[in-house]
Amino acid sequence: GGVSAMWRMTGLLSRRGKGKPPANSAGGGWSDKEIDAFLGYSTRPQKQQQNNSTRATTTIGKFDVVVFRVMHGWMKIHEITRDGLLEAIELAHDLLGATTVVLMTIPFTNNVKTPQVLKQVNSINDEMRDIARRWQHRRGEDSENNGENGEENSNNSGNSGVQHVLVLEYGTYYNHIVWSNGLHLGYNVTPPLHATQATFDDEAPGFVFDRLEDAGEWAPSIPMVCSDKASLGSDRRKCNRNYLFSDGMHTCPESLASRYAAGLACLIGCVYNNGRSENDDDPEQESKIRACERECNEQFLSAVPVEESWVDTNTTLASFSG
Repeated sequence: GGVSAMWRMTGLLSRRGKGKPPANSAGGGWSDKEIDAFLGYSTRPQKQQQNNSTRATTTIGKFDVVVFRVMHGWMKIHEITRDGLLEAIELAHDLLGATTVVLMTIPFTNNVKTPQVLKQVNSINDEMRDIARRWQHRRGEDSENNGENGEENSNNSGNSGVQHVLVLEYGTYYNHIVWSNGLHLGYNVTPPLHATQATFDDEAPGFVFDRLEDAGEWAPSIPMVCSDKASLGSDRRKCNRNYLFSDGMHTCPESLASRYAAGLACLIGCVYNNGRSENDDDPEQESKIRACERECNEQFLSAVPVEESWVDTNTTLASFSG
């Protein structure tokens, strides 16, 4: 068995955030009390709970995986930096014991107000992919440097204990849903299964910024929230809503959350399934994990149809890195 927990923090985990107000009061703050509550939580196996037994409780002690959703909107775009992402990754191990970190790319939402901001969001997402791709190389470099200098620095990836950094293509998932809905509404855009990241980047400025009129500071995108154009009317102030996005920012979980959950489970399986050792630094194994990561994102964080044989048949799937 295992446990999962959510830690609401509207900024990136950082050392300077210690002791500062938590979400939603300025955001980004955390305390040792929260860490202790997470790691000190005790649980019992389900059978013992049913039998009312008080024996053999298990204390969590550490989390194997930490997933970061980078909260653009709560964070200004200039506050999201490569150094900040690296620090958050390292603290995932230092504070929570994680050996694997998953970074969720930032999607288009009504927090992205201009094409220029969208360009910056895409640049941050590229940084996440680059951090993940280079993580093993960076760990090796830092370990060599520490060995040469005879020093230990807990702030570098060679000593942080994080073995793997993976990317969950949350932004691409949003793109696939918005582009699919856009086609349904009659927009002249590329079908998402035929689109590359460059296609999304090129088409987005003339498409996703078509917003509802007079909808306040956080006006949602029409191809994101509307189910048809006929209901827009001449004033374009409201429309019949779809069951995809509730407000231009938050998804309707009953419609979209299952793919996110499947994608995340698939990514975690790339590291931990099939007898893989989390401490294996074999470059060949790392390349297999990257291939597995790509396959998970392509299958689940997209509009790729799910095999009919997987649905409502109690099918159990597992991802493997090799």
